Amino acid sequence: MSKLKSLFIRRADEKNSFKSDLLVLLIYTAGIIFVTCFHELWFDETQAWQIAKCASFKELFTYIPHYEGHPPMWHLLLSVFAKNGAPVDFTLKAINTVFCVIAMALLIFRSPFPRIVRYLLPFTFFFFYQYGVLSRPYSISMIAFFLMAIAYKERNAHPWRYILAMTLLSLSTAFGLMIAGGLCIVWTFEIIAELIRNKKLKFFWKDMRFWSLCFILVIAVAVMLMIIPADNCYYIGADDGLSVFDRVIFLPFYEYLAAMPFESWSGILLGNYDINSIPAIGIVEIICGLAMWVGLSAFAVKNKKFFTFFLPYLIVTVVWAFKYVSIHHLGLGALLHIFLFWIMAEQEGGIAVPEFMKKLNSNVTSPAIRKFVMVAGAVICLAPVAYSVIASVLDMTHEVGLTCVADIIKENHLEDTNIMAMWEVVYEGDDDDDDDDEKIDRYLFATLEIPSAHRPIKESRTYLSGASAMIQPYFDKNIIMNFNADCPEDMYMHYQYKEDSEKIYSLWREKGLPDFIVGYCPIDDVYDEKTLEGVRYLPVKMIDYCTVGKVCVNHSCIYFYMRDDLFDEYPQFEWINDQTGNVFERKPQKAE
Repeated sequence: MSKLKSLFIRRADEKNSFKSDLLVLLIYTAGIIFVTCFHELWFDETQAWQIAKCASFKELFTYIPHYEGHPPMWHLLLSVFAKNGAPVDFTLKAINTVFCVIAMALLIFRSPFPRIVRYLLPFTFFFFYQYGVLSRPYSISMIAFFLMAIAYKERNAHPWRYILAMTLLSLSTAFGLMIAGGLCIVWTFEIIAELIRNKKLKFFWKDMRFWSLCFILVIAVAVMLMIIPADNCYYIGADDGLSVFDRVIFLPFYEYLAAMPFESWSGILLGNYDINSIPAIGIVEIICGLAMWVGLSAFAVKNKKFFTFFLPYLIVTVVWAFKYVSIHHLGLGALLHIFLFWIMAEQEGGIAVPEFMKKLNSNVTSPAIRKFVMVAGAVICLAPVAYSVIASVLDMTHEVGLTCVADIIKENHLEDTNIMAMWEVVYEGDDDDDDDDEKIDRYLFATLEIPSAHRPIKESRTYLSGASAMIQPYFDKNIIMNFNADCPEDMYMHYQYKEDSEKIYSLWREKGLPDFIVGYCPIDDVYDEKTLEGVRYLPVKMIDYCTVGKVCVNHSCIYFYMRDDLFDEYPQFEWINDQTGNVFERKPQKAE
């Protein structure tokens, strides 16, 4: 057990490891820069940039947070550059890289872990790929967590250092606010217990910790008021029809809750597959996740940090499991794990190992079992590094955004044509389980030509156009005729639904028929039969793009369409084959 304890205590000879520490940091920096050179900006990245560029400062505080669900700090930071004409691709990546390097410098130079831990952590999936290559506010969250860990030991003597670090976490993301809130609740009870023991509770107002907690409470309340979803805000789960009772009794939510700790490091299902799509792996992940819940809780109890770990972790994981989670959120769980072991390692005597683990270790005498446990442990620990490498390679070798569509428009000088982009449409029967492959195939084949037969439309959400938000950053004006038609200066996606779609359609119709269409659009719902008589749009480009998970890519395919009477004007475009193998022929010109 002495070996396990030494794993979390910086040895004296490692205090003079500046050169090797610096080398690791330089390798991390070079790796991030190299991969980001190939990385195409995804929707979350371009959306944040466009908000920073187009929204007013008043809107960044009073309007945007109600729809984005995040505090305004990231948008405010980007606005300094976006509003002054900085190029989106280079600037966004440079800002994120700087923050990531600062965070990893804190981890490498200041954490109490031995070299092998400090040198491997920066190259794990979340800290390298998800938060390093992809530019999001989570890079700031990493800095906040590590500053919190540094300040924790002397939080009672220097409360403002700890509070300001937690404030930074609260201002970075909504989930960061939840975690900081849990930590503040625990610390408040610790302070109250201390004052009661010392019979000083009635003098609480003289304690600087009280005023620092009041400060972050004011910030937290302000942020919560900012991010309360608007009535017409669209977010995952907003219209899923599940009541609170439905969620409480829905078994898969508990499966996700159980697997969360393992998914934060070595799990592969969330973000790649559904947890029930591969039952064997799902069962293994649930078992490993439950074991991690027990192990983390046991270490926290033994080191008198149970509530410091359990309350904030329970708050955020319950929200993830029962309401909404995406793969990039899970890195916050990994950061909370690091925070826990960091503050335990810096306490007097280092990390105390739970008694049952000591007994388990002494009772296992078989060399074969010990070797198996060591190998399995090594595989689990190294898996996040492998995921980071795999994800980076997949990102570099696949189209991860719609930059290619922007290139098509620029190369063919289409900026001043009428371009329509796909928006979210809810069809009748979308909520029904339909396993009729023949029906699905017929529907897919039909959509290769526009207009085409499709199911009746239940709801049209004209503001929800992620494709437009990924194309617009590469142009100085709004080039998408149907993108925010009532507010064309807003070149970001409004997360609004429950709208008057017919009113929006009328604005589209005023601009005439589209010349080009990005993705499938049910234009027969917009224009009448007379207007569309003899009009058809045929695919001239197929765009295959994807999102990258830990071990795989999730492919999507859309088509770039052109109105068939424009082929003579744009001879560089050729009709492509549909999925039935038929080649479209050019229509003969009618005699005058």
